[in-house]
Amino acid sequence: MFCIYYLGLYLFLFGACIGHYSDWDGNPVFEQMCSSLYPHAFTKYLPRGNLSLNIFTTRTDVTDIERCVTTCCNELHCNVALMHNDTCYHVKCTNSKMCLPLYRPNLSNENPPSMVLVKPVKDNEMWSELLSQANDETRPLLMDNIDDNRIVFDTDTINCMYQSDCAPNEICIRLEEKDDVSVCRCDLGFKRNIAGTCMAINEMENAELGVTPQMNAQISKGTTTSAKPILKELLVSAVSKEVRLPENEVTLSAYTMPAEQENEHYNYAWSLLSQPEGHTGTMIDQNRITVKLSNLSEGLYRFKVAVSSPNAYGEAYANVSVLPPKRINQAPIAIISPASQVVKLPNTGAVLDGSTSKDDDHIISYHWELQQGPIGYQPNLVDTPTLQLDNLIAGNYTFKLTVEDSDHVTNFTKANITVLKVIDYPPSANAGQDVIIYLPQNTLILNGNLSTDDRGIASWEWTKSPSDQNKAVDMQFTRTPYLHLSNLVEGMYTFVLKVTDDSGQSSSAEVHVFVKPPTNKPPKANAGENITIALPETRTVLDGRKSKDDIKIVFYRWKQISGPSIVDFSAVNESITNVTKLTKGDYLFKLTVIDDNGNTDSDTVAVKVTQNKNAAPKANAGGDQVIIAPIVALILNGSQSSDDLRIGQWLWTRESSSLAVGTIIEGTDKSPILMLTDIVPGRYLFKLKVTDEQGLSNEDTVSVIVKPDPQLLHLVELTLNIGANVLTELQKNSLVVKLQMLLRDEATIVVRNLRAEPRTGKAVLIFYVEKKGGKEMMSGPEVVKRLKQKLKQDSGLLQLSVANIDTALCQNNCSGHGVCDQETRQCMCEAFWMQNLIQKYFGNGESNCDWSILYVLIALLSLVVCWVGLVWGLICMCQRMCTSKRRILRPKKKLARYSLLQPEPEDDVPHTKMVLSDSDADSYDVLFEHCKTRSNSHMRNGKTRNGL
Repeated sequence: MFCIYYLGLYLFLFGACIGHYSDWDGNPVFEQMCSSLYPHAFTKYLPRGNLSLNIFTTRTDVTDIERCVTTCCNELHCNVALMHNDTCYHVKCTNSKMCLPLYRPNLSNENPPSMVLVKPVKDNEMWSELLSQANDETRPLLMDNIDDNRIVFDTDTINCMYQSDCAPNEICIRLEEKDDVSVCRCDLGFKRNIAGTCMAINEMENAELGVTPQMNAQISKGTTTSAKPILKELLVSAVSKEVRLPENEVTLSAYTMPAEQENEHYNYAWSLLSQPEGHTGTMIDQNRITVKLSNLSEGLYRFKVAVSSPNAYGEAYANVSVLPPKRINQAPIAIISPASQVVKLPNTGAVLDGSTSKDDDHIISYHWELQQGPIGYQPNLVDTPTLQLDNLIAGNYTFKLTVEDSDHVTNFTKANITVLKVIDYPPSANAGQDVIIYLPQNTLILNGNLSTDDRGIASWEWTKSPSDQNKAVDMQFTRTPYLHLSNLVEGMYTFVLKVTDDSGQSSSAEVHVFVKPPTNKPPKANAGENITIALPETRTVLDGRKSKDDIKIVFYRWKQISGPSIVDFSAVNESITNVTKLTKGDYLFKLTVIDDNGNTDSDTVAVKVTQNKNAAPKANAGGDQVIIAPIVALILNGSQSSDDLRIGQWLWTRESSSLAVGTIIEGTDKSPILMLTDIVPGRYLFKLKVTDEQGLSNEDTVSVIVKPDPQLLHLVELTLNIGANVLTELQKNSLVVKLQMLLRDEATIVVRNLRAEPRTGKAVLIFYVEKKGGKEMMSGPEVVKRLKQKLKQDSGLLQLSVANIDTALCQNNCSGHGVCDQETRQCMCEAFWMQNLIQKYFGNGESNCDWSILYVLIALLSLVVCWVGLVWGLICMCQRMCTSKRRILRPKKKLARYSLLQPEPEDDVPHTKMVLSDSDADSYDVLFEHCKTRSNSHMRNGKTRNGL
């Protein structure tokens, strides 16, 4: 690897000696500047001072590192040569430390920059000392950043004054050609290595080959050690060649020094380094001293030849430049239009056009000559493509045009002009002089009124020349002396005027019209004279119609430059415009005009507005309005109010008959535009009062009627169990699509609003549904009913949890006996009416006012009576059952028969005898028992009372 490195170094120095880099050879400046050059080159490093402390100069004429270093050595103030992206930079450093390399890890690995330390800033400085004193970031670079693909220069010299200035194995010697310059050179038997120190030649070669001192010791003792042979440096050169198509074959030969000997054979290896993109070629005998190349294409081919033998190696480079074939020049063709023409006096002008002359490349010169003409005519001929002649006299003329092409080949042609005298007998037609116009002007009027006749001309007739029948042109007024032409195109036209006198004699004349490409003369803007007006006049007219152009002005632009107020233009892109909203003061306006070639020009005009007397302002509140809810804000525009000078104060006030609901945005009631929020349906009435700066005022009233929302009964509110602050646009769109699918294709969802619920912050989507076709609306309750049915079947259809679905406006009629509270959606029943609790809690859950309180009380009382009777009956039944059970359990005894005691017979009452049956007897037994019990009780009580 090191052998290849030094071989490349040697080949470069050899090329400099033979003149490839001839500016090095014998150049004392180079020897002085590069006397301290060390072989220190660095990859992916830049000078430490960068652009802030160093000066970088770009050398655009240098594209390789070798040439970059060469030119840096020849410059007095170049310290570092830097190569990056095939561009050479010469760096001038403020001091040598700013030249030291600094690693840049962020630089690209594919094409990193390369820098070579050329000269320190001061003569007494050396790169070796500066690098040895550098920090650890730079010091390892001395060996690690030199590669074999870049040539690094070693002059083996260092400036010195004393022997002590030189390193070991170096001597300080004075140069013979420069008595005041001393340098350090390696002593005999030593050579400077890649690290910059002088090393014994045999040790250096062993180090390059990897032979250690121990290996040398073994070799000296006769021990067999395998080592690579030392390759000699073989100087190889190849001459670059150049061929021109259609020749596409060439040979390249390699030359060696020393030449090939009889007992030594060289091996040759030719390789292609680069070729024109998209092209190929053929290479034969690439392993011989001469290679044959064929089938070459236009472009540059780069080749490398490597020559080697068992003990020598060398390589060289050569280029083959394939040039395009030479163009075979063709002579130009000179053309004059028209080739022959007749001019009748008193016309004295003619045009000869040679611009249509042709050449395979281009014509570089035109030369006109008068070969034949009447005596006394001295023309002033100008060598231009189109020759315009004047002051012609009667006679025959022959003009010669000579044209010369880019290869200096000439050709010529001739044209004839006949100038005739005025004939007195028949009429003399005169179509006028030849005319040249420049596009975009494509209209022209030809004047034939110079035609004459001794008795007067009876008729006129304009026609196109037969040779111009295929050229487009519109002709009008062909029976008059003035021919109107339009829609002309580039080229030459010939028009014929035929005049006839009263005797039927006629005469004809031709006129040529040359239509040329557009010219580039700029237009001339004219904004008009300065204007002065007096208030209350607040408008004026700006007139730019006096602006001129040689062809046509295609664009006008008016602009206000200065003034006390912003004015309004009726049209800013017209030549004339009205200016309004002028107030007292001085204004400056600018007019810019552009022609069809893009040329521009500008002019200004001043307008002065004075005030003779003050006029009251005129308020304009904007006019009455009728709008339909919903609206975010109500805007009343009073900016159309006007004053002869300026309105100083605006004041909006709400009339007493206006709706009170609505919040005025702060500050807008004292500005030209009033903004009102929180609007409800109804009528709003506001008064605008404007006051000018001198205290005069005026008022205007505006009425705004806000109609209810026509879709209010169709709006549906869908409340989601998700915060409005987290609902995304994607989720909202997906929700609308899924709702559309639930309602089928017969309906279209129109989103009216998306808001946050005030108390919970949940997202509320407000929408209505259009039936197919958009002409009818689906009622809100119907939409709510359908969606509730769908979500009841599957609550996950929308993928977003739904908290509630209801109409935006509560549409419950509360059974006709109450009103629905919009906030709570509950019915507020009328007096003596209440909610049907059964339907509320066991039915569909809707609030209602179905029950009458009177009927409910009667029903409750009846229910209570029924319950009391039922309970009493149950109690009585239970008591009887208990009595029957005791009777059944008592032992049966033979019932004794009793008879009623007969009272003492009375004289006036007859005695009756009673006989009792068994059933009667049982009854009486019970009665007897009862009476006996009571009798005993009375007896006990009587004893007690009587003390018995």
